[in-house]
Amino acid sequence: MKFAAIDIGSNAVRLFIARPLHLGDPDTEFKAVEFTRLPLRLGDDVFRDKEISKKKADLLEKAMQAFALLMEIYNVDGYRACATSAMRDARNGKKIQRDIRKVTGVKIDVINGREESRLIQGAILNWLPVRHNFLHIDVGGGSTEITLIRKGKPYEYESFDVGTVRMREGRVDKAELKRMEAWLKQYVTPAPDLRAIGTGGNIVKLHELAGCKSNDSLNLRHLEGTTEWIAGLSHEERVYELKLNPDRAEVIDHAGRIFMQILKTCDIHEIYAPDKGLKDGIIRHLWRKHLIDSNITP
Repeated sequence: MKFAAIDIGSNAVRLFIARPLHLGDPDTEFKAVEFTRLPLRLGDDVFRDKEISKKKADLLEKAMQAFALLMEIYNVDGYRACATSAMRDARNGKKIQRDIRKVTGVKIDVINGREESRLIQGAILNWLPVRHNFLHIDVGGGSTEITLIRKGKPYEYESFDVGTVRMREGRVDKAELKRMEAWLKQYVTPAPDLRAIGTGGNIVKLHELAGCKSNDSLNLRHLEGTTEWIAGLSHEERVYELKLNPDRAEVIDHAGRIFMQILKTCDIHEIYAPDKGLKDGIIRHLWRKHLIDSNITP
């Protein structure tokens, strides 16, 4: 049994195919079967021109054609394609959705920030110790979703138009940054048991470049040092010495600064970075839906 997740983000589009390791277990781990990442950078168009250009729309259609063929080859039992901030903001997003479905058969769901956060948390909540409270921070290309988690359950949530691609393009409104800071001060009370958990490829890579082991937390001071070290490197040094994908090399320092600002505002000094994201949440959502539909689990 195999499921496929398509994540259409502001910086890249991804296809992830995985199979459950233990049939009948809603909390099973998954074995990756296929992973393809394409740096289409839809946000470059949208955050500048408010719509996706014909060139990018054509590339996205071709990507979905390729993904549809791969899903057919792997004989997946179910899939879900989710688009986030760039497609949400694009004036021609709905037309592109319709055109892609007509040509490729792939149905794209443009999800809001709350649904995006909920799906990601489906992949990480079992990983979190219930005795601690967590601030979940998901930094993407177009938006940042923040959720306060208490005793293993989401408690407060908000989405902000603060993302790495927006920041690189100089399209982050100062008023939005102030709104994010005000929300954090209103809803997040600094406490000794409050931890941060970050999701998204950039925080995972920052965690790795800082020399942290997979289950270790990243200290705020080390996050700051690593971010500023990367910021001082040229694009070529980031790509060839740090071995970053070119599109990630352009935005990773912006991601670090977004995380740093949130942690400092909340007086949090460490952040965990499990290698989980929207694609993993979609897979788990499809698996649990399959179990419910099959009357295997309540």
